[in-house]
Amino acid sequence: MKRVLKTLLGENFSNLKKLFASLLVVALCMGFLVGIPKAKAQKEMFLVMAVGFKWYQLNGMSYQMEVAPEIINARTFVPVRFIAEAFGANVGWDPATKTVTIKSDGKTIQLTIGKTSATVDGKAYTLDAAPYIKNSRTMVPVRFISEALGLNVYYEAQKKMIYVSAKPSYAIPGITDKEIKIGSFSALSGPLAVIGIPFYHGLQSYINWINDQGGVNGRKIKVIIADDQMNPALTVPAVKKFVEEDKVFAVVGGLGTPGCLAVMDYLNEKGVPFVYQGGGASAFAYPPKKYVFAVQPNYMTEGQAFVKFARQNLNTSKFALLYQNDDAGKEGAQGVQEGVKKYGGSLVYSSSFPGTETDFTSYLTRIKNSGAEVIFLYAPANTSAGANAVKTAKSLGLTQKIILPYSYAGITAMAGDAAEGVYITGWVDFSNLNDPGVQKFFEIWGKYYPNDDPLTFSYAVAGFVAAEIFVEALRRAGQYPTRDAIVWALETFNGWNGYVAKDISYGPNERAGKYSLYFMTVKNKELVKISDWISVRE
Repeated sequence: MKRVLKTLLGENFSNLKKLFASLLVVALCMGFLVGIPKAKAQKEMFLVMAVGFKWYQLNGMSYQMEVAPEIINARTFVPVRFIAEAFGANVGWDPATKTVTIKSDGKTIQLTIGKTSATVDGKAYTLDAAPYIKNSRTMVPVRFISEALGLNVYYEAQKKMIYVSAKPSYAIPGITDKEIKIGSFSALSGPLAVIGIPFYHGLQSYINWINDQGGVNGRKIKVIIADDQMNPALTVPAVKKFVEEDKVFAVVGGLGTPGCLAVMDYLNEKGVPFVYQGGGASAFAYPPKKYVFAVQPNYMTEGQAFVKFARQNLNTSKFALLYQNDDAGKEGAQGVQEGVKKYGGSLVYSSSFPGTETDFTSYLTRIKNSGAEVIFLYAPANTSAGANAVKTAKSLGLTQKIILPYSYAGITAMAGDAAEGVYITGWVDFSNLNDPGVQKFFEIWGKYYPNDDPLTFSYAVAGFVAAEIFVEALRRAGQYPTRDAIVWALETFNGWNGYVAKDISYGPNERAGKYSLYFMTVKNKELVKISDWISVRE
């Protein structure tokens, strides 16, 4: 069976296996009951299951059904006992007529084995596929029964996952029948507005596009934007206003590491989802916080990817590490060290340098004579220093390959001819302008903000990605979104792909979001993609 599923699902099999394995570990570690939950009326229900897997989640807890869901004639079937106990319904069975009767909240549903006729409170319906018996278990159509009981169903086709939700019995901040209110912060004025404005425009353009199509489940999304000038002293009061006065449902997209760090614990304590922080600090993801969901690859992830690429793609094993002596540099260096442990090779040279360093001759001379084949140069927040080091390496005649973080996408402008042949990571792939997702981004961004400078697209993409991920989570949360439902929905992302957001993954104890990068090299003063996605997620 495992081989058959793997053949049918391909990469999805191993990815879904990881997802449900992680759910099992969490369930066991936290003492959750492994099995069918006891019958209980589920008025605040968020249920997630996947075709082909017995494990499922109910309100963030993990259980197992008797027979895995399967698709018959484009309809998902599940064991009737699962319906009875997970949905809190009463189920009756008449062996003489092979009729199943399901009762819940005054509703009565009747189905018959082998027949496509069914009734709900006496009204006749025709099913697309008939109930049947498998492994001595009666299998029934989950969507038909869910919707008959007033529940909302969403099917996610990429991973064949089904989401079922019930209307909560309490008011949800920021949610009305027609609107979902979210907050976002960016630099809309001051010296950093040059990146803050396109970031906001990217986010708002996608939201506008979604709203113009009717929103999500009939609700339009309203964005309240705060201009914090990327100054934490302004970020903190703005975000508190979001929560305490504006009553936003979630905060989606915050630009700038200091500001995001300053508010993430507050949002987590208040139980407000915070999706996408515009920075690479590992603290956004480690240790994981229930309501905080990072997206950009963090410095630890990138450092590990450096090593995996050097080992597997460049076929090298001796490395030199040169990193700036700040938080970002230290985290990247730690990632490199973790990468060496995971993927092999050895660090034959390692040194930090102060942010004020202007002369890299002594460092690079030692590297030149160290036997290193590759130089990992990690100073993501100080690209001028990195560019200076690249130019110095060229002038000293170093032949080692140099790998830089994704913040160095403009290395050719900074280092000129010395940049030829260096390697740089990327986490949003725009290498193929004919890619349908890339074209869709430019179409949407250009429609709503036609006067934006095309050269700022990389910042607009970041905001666009934040909106894509939140909207997909909102779809999965269904007709009745709650803040916890958004958390549970995000935890089911397992290599999810949007238009430009690619390979996004979370889990019950995972908040990093993006574990993969691709690599480019400078060739004839142009960045050329040379690898597929390289993931460090185990």
